Formats: sequence, structure tokens, C-alpha cells
Amino acid sequence: MNLRSHLKSNVSLGESRKNIGSIFLDHRSNIGRQFAFAQRDGATYRYWSWDQLTDDIFHMIAYFAKIGVARGSRVAFVTSNSYKRLVSEMAVMSMGAVSVPIFVGYKGDVLGELLSFSEVVALVVESEEKLGSLPKSVWPKEILVLEGSTVQNSLDHAIQTIYDPTSVLHQIGEVESESLAMIMFTSGTTNLPKGVMLTHRNILSQQKALEILWKPQVGMRFLCYLPWHHSFGGLFERFLVLHSGGCLAIDDSWGRDIERLFENFHEVRPHIYFSVPKVYQEIVNRVLVNERYEKCFFHSDLKFVFTAAAPLSLNVSEVFRCREVPVIEGWGLTETSPCCTLTDFSLTRTPGIVGFPIPGVEVALGDEDEILVRGPNVMRGYFKNERSTREVLSPDGWLHTGDVGEITDQGVKIVSRKDRVFKLTNGEKVFPSGIELRLQKGCHFIKFAYVFGSGLPEPVALFFPSHELFQARGSDQSSAFGACHCPGSVPEYSKCLSECLRRINQETPVKFERISKALLVDTELSIDRNELTPSFKLIPKSIEKNYQAAISFLKEGGKVPQGCYWIALSDEGR
Repeated sequence: MNLRSHLKSNVSLGESRKNIGSIFLDHRSNIGRQFAFAQRDGATYRYWSWDQLTDDIFHMIAYFAKIGVARGSRVAFVTSNSYKRLVSEMAVMSMGAVSVPIFVGYKGDVLGELLSFSEVVALVVESEEKLGSLPKSVWPKEILVLEGSTVQNSLDHAIQTIYDPTSVLHQIGEVESESLAMIMFTSGTTNLPKGVMLTHRNILSQQKALEILWKPQVGMRFLCYLPWHHSFGGLFERFLVLHSGGCLAIDDSWGRDIERLFENFHEVRPHIYFSVPKVYQEIVNRVLVNERYEKCFFHSDLKFVFTAAAPLSLNVSEVFRCREVPVIEGWGLTETSPCCTLTDFSLTRTPGIVGFPIPGVEVALGDEDEILVRGPNVMRGYFKNERSTREVLSPDGWLHTGDVGEITDQGVKIVSRKDRVFKLTNGEKVFPSGIELRLQKGCHFIKFAYVFGSGLPEPVALFFPSHELFQARGSDQSSAFGACHCPGSVPEYSKCLSECLRRINQETPVKFERISKALLVDTELSIDRNELTPSFKLIPKSIEKNYQAAISFLKEGGKVPQGCYWIALSDEGR
């Protein structure tokens, strides 16, 4: 294996905490009366202190020990973010058992398959209704229903278990840094999810790096909706708040009800905000059409926002830049706990640039410019999958990420996923992710672009519009789009998009990266239809399946499919 363009942080990582349980012991001693968690209880937020949170975790450790959960045994979590979820999951990891979070939105058969595969000894489930959707054949012996009506297996009952402080402290102290803490399933953009095995050291080394770089202050407020079954929310954001002694407030908009998001934003006034490009686009859509939203989001306590999972379009970044709020971007995978690189606090962003390695992490380019990563954040391997582990982990600790990239003066640049690269009929290799990013940069109203063209003379594309931005038409804020005309409908947009694409093609120096044909698809991509991952990344296999008629049209011609609009890129029209 040939390594090139090696990068490593010049800042020493030092020692991180020994285990996850030590977080709660430290904070109970030092900041016990400060707020640790907040969640809506009716019309207002209810707050819990570090003393209360730690005490409840200790009760749950006693309960899990009582029902037979031992060090190293696995407990599955099929539930949304909540205080009860946090208490029970932190108890599992603090006592040396292993958390197995699974996306609560999966259908019963998928949940059943993952539960069976994980061989868990206990299940923490959101409700009796969700439990009922699972095949009884996969139910473990011990089940804890967070919102259940059955007193014997409800968390409210479990948390009354009396604990012996000496015994609990001993259990926490015995957990080694290399002990397994979590098996987190990948988001599955290509194949079935794999179970990523992460240790206490994997998770906490990352938080030590963030402590060095960001210097988060005790008591900082975070408004959190990112799901905890996914690495962005469950590892990066959640443990940043816990590790730094901040206050984690649950956003019950779940990133879908934007009005509720603004309501919660107004009440919590977070210092730091984590989200994904799709939600930032929705936020900006409202900021641009109503001053009330702008005052709510861009309040005086907001220090910076963080984005990951997919590139953030520059038209969204520009809104933050004009208001002097830094947008920090990171890159990584579930297999790297998850962050490997970060951009700095500059107000200026470059598309595709994801910054430099965090302390303790090394990045290099391997064969075909694949990005390789080595460091204390790299997973132990895939659960019950030695073959896949050997394919991605080299004997000397380098992880093959599957991302193709470059090393630039500004840091790492992501070019494409290796498995999405395709060849045209002339043999030219095309990296679609870079083209998609360029297209989204070139037009404010493109929410998603999907570029393909294996075996075609030139690449072609499907476009999914940002319907919400059409509402800015005629408002004072529409000037934020510059010279770009704000369309009022999808048919109108299909006409002006033709002009945008012609301009983008003219500005693209590499001829075989220019889009030759395109369709505008009048629909919203959906997690429920498996078109987007929970972190809003495109799932190529589902796009190919669900929009087969549109794809076939661009490949073979014929009649424009219903719900699609032809984007004329030549004088021939259609």
C-alpha cells in the first residue's frame, strides 16, 4: 500500500478520560448543581442537574445488574432521543456493557433482523406499540419500555432500584479504555448496515481533541435533534455536550417541524448548533422571508454552527457569513467515532474542503486517491464480520474510508465516494459528488442533485428543487439570491434552471464533467422511502429504483415521465 500526502495535527492529544462513566463522576463533583439536560414537559422545558442525571444513571446501573446485564453483554436501544433514553444508555456503557442503538424508524422486519444479529440480552424500546411491531421471536428475555404502561418493565419503576454507591463506583472504575462501549450501525447508503464496534477510548479521544480545539465552556447550551442511533448525533454532538459539562436540550421538532424548531430555538438560545445541510436550508428559507425568524436564530449568544454528513451549499453559507456566524464543517465516518477533520472558524468556506486532522488523527492518500485514516478514534472492527474488517483495516492500523480526496493547502478535500465513480463511453472517469456540489453551488434552488452516466457519452442529472425557497418571491429577502431570479413554481423553475445549467456548463473547464441532459423532479426525497439516510445523504440504490422512469428517459429517450420537467440545454429543446 502506497501512502502519499500524509497529514497529521501538530497538536498533541494527551490523555483522555479512562471511560464514559468518569464523565458523570467528574461533573457530579465539580458542577453538580448546574443543568445537564432539558426536555419539553408540556408547554415549557424541564431541566435536570448533573447531580440528578448521575443519580438516575446509578439507579439504572443497579437495575441492569439486577436483571442480569453484565460487563460486555449487549443492550439494544430502539427509541427516540429523550432523558430516559440518555439515562438508560449511559448506565449501560458506564457499567461496562455495550449499547446497540438502532434507528427507531426502521420497519419491524429490519429491526427484527438487526436485533437477532446483535444477540442482545436486553432491549430498551420506546413504547409498547413499537415493541408490538417487532417479531416476538427476536424479543430478548429482558425488555424495558420507556413509555410503557406496564409498571414492572417501565423505566420509572426501574429507576427506583436502590443502589449501593460503593458497588456502582467499583463497576465504573473497572471499565478499561479499550473496553467495547457501543456497536453502532452504519447508515447504509450502499449495502446493509454494518455494526461498527467502538471502544471508550475511540469515543473519548475525539472529545479530548474537541476540548483542545474548541475549548467549550461549562454550561454552554445545545439544542439537539440529531438522532442518537447515528454517529453525528449519538457520538459527536451528544458526547461533546456531556464531556464539556454543557446542557443538552432536546429539540422535539426532530429536524422536520421547522416551526417547532424555531420555537425551541427561541426558548433555549443555544450557544452552538449542530445540524445537516437539508435542515440549514429549511432554516435559511424562513430567515430570508421573515425577519422574526432571523432574530430568533441569529441571537447574540450563538457562537457558531456545525455541519456535516453532506456538503453545505454556498448560498446557505453566505447567509451565515453575512451575519458573522462561523460555519464549521467536519468529515469522518461512523468507523472513526466519527470526526477526522475540521475546518477553522473562518467565515469563508470552500466547497468540498473539510479541514485538517484533529489532534491524534493522521490522514493520508492511498491507491486511487482513497483517503486513509489512522488514530485512537478508529474502530476496533465490524461486529461478527471479520472479512469486511480485513478489507478496510490494514495491519498497521490504517482505515480505508472509501472516500476519494485530495490534500490541499486548506486541508482535505472530498472528491467523491469511491463506489460512486463511473466511466463514460470514452473511458473518462467521472466523480459525481464533485459535480453535484458544483451544481448546488451554481443555483440557489437546487436541494439535491443526482449525477450518473455509466456507459453514456456524457454525465446526466436529476434535480430535486427546494420548494420552500419559492416562498421568497417578491419579498425583501429575495435580494439574497443576487441576480438569480426567484421562481414561483416548479414549472417556472424548470425554465430558469436551463439558463443556470448552461452557465454552469460553460464555466466547467473539463468538458466530460458538463451535464448533457437533465430532468427536474417535482418531489421531496424521503427517509421513509429509503431515499435519504437519517443524516440526509442520498442513497443511490433507492434513487435508481424509485426514479427508474426518469433515469431510463435520460439514458434512452422517449416521453418525459409524469411529475418531471425537461431541462433544455441546447437549442433543440424537447
